[in-house]
Amino acid sequence: MANASLITQKVQEIHLINKLEKPGQVQLDSAFSLNVSFTPDGSRCIGKLQQTLRDKEFAGGKLTMSVELVGVFNCSGAFDDDVKRQIHGEVYDQLFPYMQVQCANLAAASGIPGLMLKKAVINPNTISVNKRGPGGSDRNPDGGPKLTLL
Repeated sequence: MANASLITQKVQEIHLINKLEKPGQVQLDSAFSLNVSFTPDGSRCIGKLQQTLRDKEFAGGKLTMSVELVGVFNCSGAFDDDVKRQIHGEVYDQLFPYMQVQCANLAAASGIPGLMLKKAVINPNTISVNKRGPGGSDRNPDGGPKLTLL
């Protein structure tokens, strides 16, 4: 049985465009992505959750919000793919409330009160676990440098 325990979290990046001209309801498209990277010994992981919201009504995008949240976790038993998939779900479950608060506060500060995100149900069978190639790499999949966890 694996488990992940949140040590710390932070907002890494926020982007907001609000060019709405009149008050009223806004229909939003919502999408998220979650990447989890494990230390070689399987004792820690970093989860990067990104949430994007866009208005459905305007082709040019009068409202766009993107928040990237990063969390550092202690974890146990993260050696095989099934355990990593389970931890992936736990990382999402623990980061989601922080994402909800950040998005709601950002929306309220930009004049759109009452924003509530819908929490996704993650099916572990749909999570892909990437393998490091021979020799590994000193870069993350997004091209940034790998972080050293203390």
